[in-house]
Amino acid sequence: MLAAGCSSSGNGSDAGDAATSASFTRLDKVVTQFPQLSPARQHAIVDSLTVPLNDYIYLMGASTGDIPASIDSLSHTAAFAMFEPEVDKAFPSTAAIEKQLGTLDANIRHQLPTLPHYSYYGIISPYRQQVMLVDSVIYVALNHYLGAGHEAYSSMPEYSRATKTPTYIPLDIAEAIVAIEYPFVANNAPTAIQYFLYEGALLKAVADLTGITDTATLMGWTSEQLAQAEAQQGAVWRKMAADNIIYSTDMSLARRLCAPAPSAMPVSPTLPGRICRYIGYRIVDSYLANNPGTSLSDLLSPTFYNSPSTLINSGYSPK
Repeated sequence: MLAAGCSSSGNGSDAGDAATSASFTRLDKVVTQFPQLSPARQHAIVDSLTVPLNDYIYLMGASTGDIPASIDSLSHTAAFAMFEPEVDKAFPSTAAIEKQLGTLDANIRHQLPTLPHYSYYGIISPYRQQVMLVDSVIYVALNHYLGAGHEAYSSMPEYSRATKTPTYIPLDIAEAIVAIEYPFVANNAPTAIQYFLYEGALLKAVADLTGITDTATLMGWTSEQLAQAEAQQGAVWRKMAADNIIYSTDMSLARRLCAPAPSAMPVSPTLPGRICRYIGYRIVDSYLANNPGTSLSDLLSPTFYNSPSTLINSGYSPK
């Protein structure tokens, strides 16, 4: 491995912290420091990081067939020139990330034990994806988490900038894992409510696996937006019933109502986007209150979200 700057493991944290932390290696620092290292040290790094380096080089389209040459090519890209100094400023230490990932790992082992053990790497990427998975290796584009007010995001709408903070690193990782390992599986006649239930189960999984339970944070909303959604939850539900949205077979509409957006149109022009992910989350909460003992894997099963009895058994009835 490179110096301690690539990972905070072994940087003087106490044994208790180490026991609950997961390694997070900054491949972007490996790339920038690589040319200054001796050939022997370069060889050792390539040997120890062959898989993640190969994946990263391939993902970035920088492969030359030779890892050292590819690393050099990657280090001279526009993305590195623009973001490496900014990432260093935003992440002088990876200790907080490693602690959060330790919590995530422990909760995955406990609640979704059939999933693999994941390894985590920080990168700089020119692409829109914040998190990329290759088998059980997870790559986190740190240049997507420089802070909501960072000038690099100035052209983005406010709802997109809201999640451009380090707080969302474990949340985005957890969601990427669950969405890939437990994708939405439609039945022969899918309806919007099935997708809303899946989105609610997905968000519940993110909350349980990360230990982050603040609903506004989970939704990517402000506390004021959450209060507004809570106050109008019943009106939203009645509007969707009147407009035949709940059992609509228009799955593109269902997905749109769960995706980040400036508003909750066509349900409401004043509520924040993702309103039906929020509704799904509330239905899941209600279901769990009335059906204690339901496991996370149960919630993520098509048997749960595709069942016509799930909504009834949830007892969901917003005022």
